Amino acid sequence: MSEIALLVNSAARAGRAANDLSGILERLAHHGLKPEILEASTPEAVSQVIAASLAPRILLAGGDGVLHHALPALAGSGRILGLIPAGTGNDAARAWGLLDGNLANKVDRALAEPTAIDLISGGPRPVATSVISGFPAAVNTRANAMRFPKGQARYTVATLAELPKMRPQDYCLTLDGKEHQLKAAVVAVANTAYFGAGMAICPEADSTDGLLDICVVGQVSRLELLRSFTQIRTGSHVDHPKVSMFQATEAAIKGDGPARGDGETLSDLPLTLRSDPGALLVAGVRLGS
Repeated sequence: MSEIALLVNSAARAGRAANDLSGILERLAHHGLKPEILEASTPEAVSQVIAASLAPRILLAGGDGVLHHALPALAGSGRILGLIPAGTGNDAARAWGLLDGNLANKVDRALAEPTAIDLISGGPRPVATSVISGFPAAVNTRANAMRFPKGQARYTVATLAELPKMRPQDYCLTLDGKEHQLKAAVVAVANTAYFGAGMAICPEADSTDGLLDICVVGQVSRLELLRSFTQIRTGSHVDHPKVSMFQATEAAIKGDGPARGDGETLSDLPLTLRSDPGALLVAGVRLGS
């Protein structure tokens, strides 16, 4: 049995992540390691091939999407995840301090000691970063379908394209048993600070504190929403009078429309989400870095 298994998402960064494979293997060989290579032809197959492997440490080279589809096989398993960021958004890696440095640095961190990280449970699959509904869910859906532009610019273009359709919606948000009736353009339930390739939707979120952070952008105009999205990039939107921030261990969202988790299609509302403390062991985490 190999000590480690490696899965590279060949579709990440429009296929460019596959080019990292030789560099990853070279760095692993430097450490005297030869991984079991895992191959998944569909997102759904990711968790299946990981579950079939006996390796105690799973290295994933990709972004938030491949991470999301790996979580059903990793959550609560006691196996260690070594995340080598190679995606478009990389919001989990950003929150966990795994983004900086060259490829060799990233591989080294994937081999480091693990930290127990919380997940969001309650949906059809666990979520590492955030569950979003309302306007950003529509933006995320459009961005994922775009071939151009690449990277963070994709989310900016998608935001502008979806803005004319934006309408605040009615929600019932119940946080640890306390009910909030509201009309909102955005409801985000977060485990980490970032979504949408570095937008700090819940800047104080800590994925080791056993709490969900919730951001609600209320009944705003399209212009106000656009301004708030500009502020979200730095986290300064939290001071906007129509933005409300909460923390809870459980968040039940009733309303219409889809919810997306880690940027992937998750479920239609309603959803009841919970913090799952310490459910995932992640190598090399540097919180706050």
